[in-house]
Amino acid sequence: MRVHGDKVIRRREGVSELGYYQNGRDQLEQDFYCLCGYCGKNGKVLHQKFHLDHFVPKSLDESRKNDYYNLVLACSRCNLSKADKWPTRDIARSHNGKEGFVDPANPEYDEHLKRDEKGYVVGKTSVGKSMCNMLHLDIRRTDLYWNAAQLRQQLKELEKLYQDGRLTEQEKDIYIETNMLFNEYIDQAFMKGE
Repeated sequence: MRVHGDKVIRRREGVSELGYYQNGRDQLEQDFYCLCGYCGKNGKVLHQKFHLDHFVPKSLDESRKNDYYNLVLACSRCNLSKADKWPTRDIARSHNGKEGFVDPANPEYDEHLKRDEKGYVVGKTSVGKSMCNMLHLDIRRTDLYWNAAQLRQQLKELEKLYQDGRLTEQEKDIYIETNMLFNEYIDQAFMKGE
């Protein structure tokens, strides 16, 4: 399964140089569907305001500081973990085939990382495994927020049935159990700092 599920992250075309990189926040949130580009965490579900990461770090290429196409919507954990890491030290090469990073808005991203059946983000290649290590995805509970997002979608569907007066007694019980599980995932994610 893809890290971002059924959402395909791509930056819109035609965005000129930003006066200040934070001016690109609204477009990035739309283009990234409010998902962390790196781990797929849904900021709306967890009520988090994400950071704007500079894919090629500012410390290596100050000229791309306000370049929309160098920005990645990222949860605080991923952004702080990535920081100024850039293993190739070459701004033209994000990875060397063994280690480095892949831009989440690049189709190549899905070649290197996936989400397993439990919801954990795992590397499929050496580059993907290196990203998991550098972003600490290999030790984080990425399953918690993935499962919370899946439960939230189910809750929305049940709520719509309720509002339409079409929720059976059995579905009401399912709604209550799903809501309890959703809250448990949210509480666990909060306790884990996710």
